[in-house]
Amino acid sequence: MPHFISKNMFPADSIEHDGFRIMEPLVNARFPNLSLLPVIYGDDVFFIRCIQRKHDVLYKVDKLTRPSDLLLIKKVLSFMATKLNVITHNLQQTQTKHTKGMQSGYLVNEMELSTLQPDYIEIGFGSGRHILDLAKSNPQKIILGFEIHTPSIRQVINAIAIYGLKNLFICNLDARLGIQALQAKSVEIIFLHFPIPWNKAKHRRVFRRDFLENSFRILKDSGYINMRSDDYEYVKDSIQEALSADYAHFEVLKNQDIKIISKYEARWSNMKKDIYELHIFKHNFIKNEDIKNDTTFSFSLKIPSLQPFCNQKWVQDSVFINIGDLYCAKPNAKHQVSIAQLAFGSFYMPFNTYLVLEQDKSLHYLKTPLHVRSHMQAHIFLCEILKDNNK
Repeated sequence: MPHFISKNMFPADSIEHDGFRIMEPLVNARFPNLSLLPVIYGDDVFFIRCIQRKHDVLYKVDKLTRPSDLLLIKKVLSFMATKLNVITHNLQQTQTKHTKGMQSGYLVNEMELSTLQPDYIEIGFGSGRHILDLAKSNPQKIILGFEIHTPSIRQVINAIAIYGLKNLFICNLDARLGIQALQAKSVEIIFLHFPIPWNKAKHRRVFRRDFLENSFRILKDSGYINMRSDDYEYVKDSIQEALSADYAHFEVLKNQDIKIISKYEARWSNMKKDIYELHIFKHNFIKNEDIKNDTTFSFSLKIPSLQPFCNQKWVQDSVFINIGDLYCAKPNAKHQVSIAQLAFGSFYMPFNTYLVLEQDKSLHYLKTPLHVRSHMQAHIFLCEILKDNNK
């Protein structure tokens, strides 16, 4: 990921350059050597994280707010580097083939998922061999791919442009969260090919009961999950999960050839490893029907400070709230804003953003939660916490 190290700190004043504005720093309340520089680019906001060490300062993009556009990140960091005494960096010009197309209309965000009605979904498409063939072979179908590995996203979006595909859309979001935003009974097949097994940390797996229920909500009555894996323990546990649900039936295939395989599957096949395939169908599924979007993610109250709520955790039924570190503007800053790291939602799939307290003491989310049940429940719970502690 792009970064650089300098001998000195970036100037504290607001600076505008080439379509973006770098705002005054927000300093960590517990660790003054940590600060965030807000960058405003159009309607988007992201942070550059500054870490002041003993002899130098490290600058890199904040992971929580990181934009998909690698060129934008490099442009901002490169401009900052011109104002500083740089020791080392990795901001060299990136080859066009790795950056082309990241502004494509086929890269959708989480807020656009509710209006997209894909026929096929692939989760974790990697190099894109399967999903690209799926789109080329089914031009009348809408294909949606979820992936969190940005180099893979860039590679597939470049291929979309090369092949002139009009039916393939990509979302840089954890699929466990993304599928909750899609419309009910709209999808024919969900492909889950060779997910990371996480046999020593099974809570991190994609295939769990919540995933099964959320998948069945969006699948048509004739729809199914298509899972392939070489990991016998993962497959066995997935079968047990499906067996424990009285609304599923499935078939198991072994070493079944398919038209397009990934480079990893080709490698495992050459090693004579067994490849397992599950087709999991829903049966009389009635749970988790469409969610009524009657919750607005706004705050009706004003609070004097975020400080009393920071570095605390609350749990209620199936959702949690975790408010982390506080970052505040310096006393002499023109814009007296403060922010706090926020994780909330379900334990299975938490949502991460920042709570922003403006100068007029009003609150809002930096990145708006999705209209899914766990987010709406967590927002209502958060409003109750703020209200009870603001009396």
